Amino acid sequence: MKKRLEEIMEKYGQQLTLIQRETGVEMTVRAFLQLLLKETKDPPVAVTPLGAADGRRWLYIGPAEPELKPGDEILFGGKRFIAQEAAPVCFRQETLYSRAILRRKKEMAA
Repeated sequence: MKKRLEEIMEKYGQQLTLIQRETGVEMTVRAFLQLLLKETKDPPVAVTPLGAADGRRWLYIGPAEPELKPGDEILFGGKRFIAQEAAPVCFRQETLYSRAILRRKKEMAA
């Protein structure tokens, strides 16, 4: 099952850049990144004392290795995302893939 999932990600997944928080190592991965839609009447951007904050969340489905961890960053389409929640998805003793919830990372002022 793991091999088949990896084949699907390699064939149909998006090319993303993963930056591991602990080591700063950057690597290219093939994974799926999808906006999580929810019904709401409020705009997706909230005004905070520091400026506008994008409140939308994104679902990441990626390979088992490298494992995505909270705080790791994903670069895609000129946007930077940060993993808020991340966990491996396992079947029996084998990790099949990584699943995470991402938010857009606030850009630092220059």
